Amino acid sequence: MLKSWSGRLTQIDQHRIPVLLGTVWGLAFTLLMVETNLADPKSFGESDYIATFYVAGYLMASGQAESLYPAPNDSSFTHSRFDEAAHRLVPSLPEQSTAIFAYTPLVAWIFAPLSKVSPNISLLFWQIISMLGLLLSAVFLSRTSNARASDILFLSSLFSPVITTLWSGQVSLVFGLLPLSGGYFLFKKDRPFLAGLVWSLVCLKPQFVFVPALVSFALVLAGRFKCFLGFFVGVIALIGLTVMFVPMTIISSWLYSLHLRETLSYAGVYKIREYLVTSLPADILLRLPMELGANVKWPIYLAAATLWLAGAWRCKKLINSASLNEFPKISLTLLVALILLPITSPYLLYYDLCIFVPAGVILLGNGWRASPSVSFKFIGLIGWLSISAYMLAFMTLPEHFVQPLLLQFILLCLLYKLSKTLDRICPVSKGPAIQSTQVLNH
Repeated sequence: MLKSWSGRLTQIDQHRIPVLLGTVWGLAFTLLMVETNLADPKSFGESDYIATFYVAGYLMASGQAESLYPAPNDSSFTHSRFDEAAHRLVPSLPEQSTAIFAYTPLVAWIFAPLSKVSPNISLLFWQIISMLGLLLSAVFLSRTSNARASDILFLSSLFSPVITTLWSGQVSLVFGLLPLSGGYFLFKKDRPFLAGLVWSLVCLKPQFVFVPALVSFALVLAGRFKCFLGFFVGVIALIGLTVMFVPMTIISSWLYSLHLRETLSYAGVYKIREYLVTSLPADILLRLPMELGANVKWPIYLAAATLWLAGAWRCKKLINSASLNEFPKISLTLLVALILLPITSPYLLYYDLCIFVPAGVILLGNGWRASPSVSFKFIGLIGWLSISAYMLAFMTLPEHFVQPLLLQFILLCLLYKLSKTLDRICPVSKGPAIQSTQVLNH
């Protein structure tokens, strides 16, 4: 009996140690972020929030929405209307930096109220909102698993993309993680239409659309349409709000800016730091000569789309399987969609990987039995450590030593491992599905 209790205590201690580390680091990081913002506002002059979202909100609030995007005759983002406004509003923004706003005008409208204060205070408000979004996400995810909300929250602080997103003032936590977690929770409540409706908010951060789209598409292939209908209604509502509150000339300028950005990117004029790019198609294209990249761009995108469709088809078979209960099927389908995101998305940056938090909860906090438990924990830990270690690499090593393709290769291996684990849990067969004992404990 003493041996049994000793084993239990050891297991509990092993679980609480990362939570304790996450708690200490999370609180320390929050204090550092607030102190830096108030004591040295100029250190955030080049942050994504101040140079992009704050300026966009100010232009929208002051009736200068036409300056959000380049004019139709502009051939560059440098010295565009938005770039000049950013340098005028943020004097600490270096002269050589080019400010670009490529989001929908609806996002600028959302940030308009936060532009009423100074840039650093506005950033602080947004960082607080983002932390509240992370907290709500942890609450939603705790209702779908065996994990506690506080554990999810503090363990998230050990996941480097979450910290990067908070520090830079990006929108991935509020426009990505929060609606994704909320919709996932609604699936747990057997509300697929509402889940799809909430998931449509991810369109405010278009890079993440591939995740709810795969789940919705797999469900449609399996003959279940409620999630897709909710998602479709939400998208139409967002389009309607944009058309209602934004003049068509500005919408046309936004669409032109997207085209201009892609053109300049492949011409080598507009380039983001390559080590921040965590999209396999984009990473491949960035390493090819510009002439060759322009020729093979669409074949690479087609290959990525084929892989995405194959993942959706495999998830359709999973959903139709009789070897799992309903909600675990959604969990595994969402897991596949998340791992496929950086492998198939045409554009994704490092901080966008904070969207992987639900994947960690599914892999580590759902209590799979026997062999799947070991496999899922292995996938979760390797993914977590690899993605977090990658940030340490690009922060400490010379830029030419950092290889994003190595991270993509690890994620591909984890996808293969996940596929093999799914084959054991719910094997694909032409005959009637055989009941499995490897079912989630909910």
